[in-house]
Amino acid sequence: MNSTKICILIIDSEQESMDHTIELLQANPMVSEIKTAENTDQAILKIINSNPDIILFDYPSKGKAEKELIEFVQTKLSETTLVLVSKTKEYAAFAIQNGIFKYLLKPIENTELLKIIDTVHENKQTNTRARVTQLIDGTPEETRLRLQTTKGYLMLNPDELIYCKADGFYTELYLTRDRFELSNQFLLKFEEMLSQFNFLRVSRSHLINQRYIRRIYRSNNMIVLSADGKEYEIKGGRTHIRNLSKFDTE
Repeated sequence: MNSTKICILIIDSEQESMDHTIELLQANPMVSEIKTAENTDQAILKIINSNPDIILFDYPSKGKAEKELIEFVQTKLSETTLVLVSKTKEYAAFAIQNGIFKYLLKPIENTELLKIIDTVHENKQTNTRARVTQLIDGTPEETRLRLQTTKGYLMLNPDELIYCKADGFYTELYLTRDRFELSNQFLLKFEEMLSQFNFLRVSRSHLINQRYIRRIYRSNNMIVLSADGKEYEIKGGRTHIRNLSKFDTE
């Protein structure tokens, strides 16, 4: 599959409205995959499994996972574009308050939908070119890891990875430059791969890059990592905290 093709998830409980949107998308050559969900509960699972580039989120929505869906997309899938779709403009304030800045009115007009798809497609092309350039410019001596994510494979230097966090059947990867990836491999797999690169398991759910440790608080077993001006607080186990006593502590 072309890495710049677009995957779109439609969340809509009205069949006629969903059919209309699907028809528009099927006619667009930039769209390679269309997923559908009738409510937010179904949508959460499909988002995790498919990592859509665009989510057309009909509002008001059915289901109980509305808040969780918005929070998950905004914190875990920074490259996914969330679009609120509604019959009127009365929910525009809700969208803005929740950090959603794309808004479409029903029935969706093809010209407005195309603008969003064009923007996402262009961003994907730019990101792909940047990754290729980064690979080409890397020196032969530079260590490159091939990590499996839910989007495919990610090539990176170990020092680009700040820490890993277990999340059920998945592992969250927190990278430098405020990037985030989600992997469908267990944390143990990353521990086996990264132990030779100065990574340390500090709890059942966290694997950290020791180069980013800035402070360790023995009083509450808290480890503070710092990268690119941003700090990350990690709760460690007592034994691991003692083993890190060579760093400054409080």
